[in-house]
Amino acid sequence: MANQDLFFDITKQGSEQEKQQYLITRVGDGGLKTVTITVWSNGYPYNLTGLTPVFEGVKPDGERIIDTTGAIVLDPKKGVFRYTFPQQASTAEGQYKQAFFKLKRDEQTDSSLEVKINVLKNKVEFGINSESYYTEYQQEINKFKTKINEEVLRLNDLLGGINTQIEVDTTLMNSLHQGFNNLKESINENGLVTKSEVDTTINNVNNKVDTVVRTIDTVKQEVKTKIDDLDKSKMDVKVIPGVLDDVANITKTGHYYYNENTLNLPTRNPGNSNGFIQAIMQDDNNGMITVLGTGLSREKYKGKLYSRWKTSIPILLWEGSATKNNLINLRGNVHQFGLLIINVTFVSDRHSTKFVTIPANGTTLYLNQTGMRSSEGHMKNGYLEEIEILIKDDTHLEVTKTQIASDGNAATDSNATITAIYGIY
Repeated sequence: MANQDLFFDITKQGSEQEKQQYLITRVGDGGLKTVTITVWSNGYPYNLTGLTPVFEGVKPDGERIIDTTGAIVLDPKKGVFRYTFPQQASTAEGQYKQAFFKLKRDEQTDSSLEVKINVLKNKVEFGINSESYYTEYQQEINKFKTKINEEVLRLNDLLGGINTQIEVDTTLMNSLHQGFNNLKESINENGLVTKSEVDTTINNVNNKVDTVVRTIDTVKQEVKTKIDDLDKSKMDVKVIPGVLDDVANITKTGHYYYNENTLNLPTRNPGNSNGFIQAIMQDDNNGMITVLGTGLSREKYKGKLYSRWKTSIPILLWEGSATKNNLINLRGNVHQFGLLIINVTFVSDRHSTKFVTIPANGTTLYLNQTGMRSSEGHMKNGYLEEIEILIKDDTHLEVTKTQIASDGNAATDSNATITAIYGIY
């Protein structure tokens, strides 16, 4: 198994990062190419406990790979993990348009590690097809395959008894048919007086027997054809072709690819600008729609999208540094959420998190903080801090005031800072 070693310091960006060698593979390589990655932070091993490495990339031909299962953390405390590339990673010649590893904790991305991959030409082997590879999608496909196989086995067991009975009945009818023929020959040879009458009776019975036999053979063939058709189609579970134009237009159960142009999607975290939607529909007008990998879901009821998108995973709307008189430009409409989660740096608490109900536009929010003040090694009186935020419109907030007061003195401006804002449904 071919292996390469790479080293990353997550505190370094761009040109500051250590120059990495290309990951080299060849068209047709599959399941043998591995890379061992050691992650550092400020010169120390980065603890990977609780983190899952995920590989994402765009191949030279534009097909995509999202693999959530190919990595194994070898030594979490020393920041070491190993990744084995799937066969689809080496199906298109050239340099990857983009490739990186995400270190994820549940649905949140901790860090991203950019890599360069070069796939060499294979002049010997032919017929190597390139297609997109999504671990979550493959898992859903496997579930469908397992379920369909179970149903086919159950149907075959059920039809087994029917086929046996049909064989017995067919044999019986054929024997009866042959018996009548023998009787007819005997009568013809012996020249019985009742020959003409018996001929008529025998011919009628023969016609009826022939009809029954043909009917049974037809039924057998129809059943066999239906089973063959089911066997041919049972594995044919695919993504609906093309890019979904509007979530509201979904009417059939299946997987739909979406991008930034798809209508009626909610605001998503930066890593989910495109991906797949899973739809489970009771009929054309009623069902449940889920954006895979985000936790976002919404019901379609009586032909319309019902209520709003819901998820327990916070959606990042803004991050940076906002103090007094700064304007905050959000990534999405604030009123599509139920609560805001605001990260704040106060004088008395450098890592404060506030949960607030979202008011109407033109309304002011007040974030308050209290804390003790140290004086000559002792705690004396304390601080009272307040941040005032104006909801200007659906996508803009303004920090209008940051103040602090202590020991009964009048309030003065402070350097309290808002560092991030999340929405939760």
